[in-house]
Amino acid sequence: MYYISSDLYIDRLREEYLRTSMVQVPNFLQAQSASDLFSFLQGQKEWNLSFNKLGSHTDISFSDYCGWNSEQKSTLKDIVWSQAGVEFQYFYKSIPIFDFCNHGYGQDERFLAIFNLVNSQSFLSLMRSIVGDQSISFADVQATCFDRGHFLKEHDDGVLGKNRVAAYVINLTPGWDVDWGGILHFYGKENIAIKGLVPTFNAVNVFKVPQKHSVSYVTPFARGSRYSITGWLRRGQMTQ
Repeated sequence: MYYISSDLYIDRLREEYLRTSMVQVPNFLQAQSASDLFSFLQGQKEWNLSFNKLGSHTDISFSDYCGWNSEQKSTLKDIVWSQAGVEFQYFYKSIPIFDFCNHGYGQDERFLAIFNLVNSQSFLSLMRSIVGDQSISFADVQATCFDRGHFLKEHDDGVLGKNRVAAYVINLTPGWDVDWGGILHFYGKENIAIKGLVPTFNAVNVFKVPQKHSVSYVTPFARGSRYSITGWLRRGQMTQ
């Protein structure tokens, strides 16, 4: 089980969110829960390597990718970067926890514990209070890992029919250096950057959907991976 901290200043968080459409909440989980989640994600051997292939989300096995030769890896990077130069693209590792748990794929019980955390009444009630929207009924969830060379280009998370109210990102990497990249950037009119959030350990970022944002390129000299639990707060029935 993972537990949310009881020492959160809801009124102040709500005020900041309503004023700026985003908020970063420090010390979100109880310390042991945050540490256990980081260790669990860091120890995962099987991830998807996710990217956009001609407008369609594509996943390949990261363990299979690790077995490719250098020419094969270089070819994939060339394809990803070529598309990134002219249109929307992303490149990072993911685990679709919502799909595993919501559709009963029988994965590790600790994935179910993460699913239950973000769909608990304590989490959903807290998010409703911060966002100021009582219509939020569930949260979908995935684990992400940004290694060196990974990125997520500017987009707004608005997808017809998904009924997304806000996005959340629980940051789970201790000691992340701002110079390593992986910064969550937000943009206003004419793509002017208005705020950047460093992936601070055990802080959750919550922001309104739709809203332009990106995750900056993780540099070749980064001394670690950027782990997070992320998803969307949604209205309606839990489907997919």
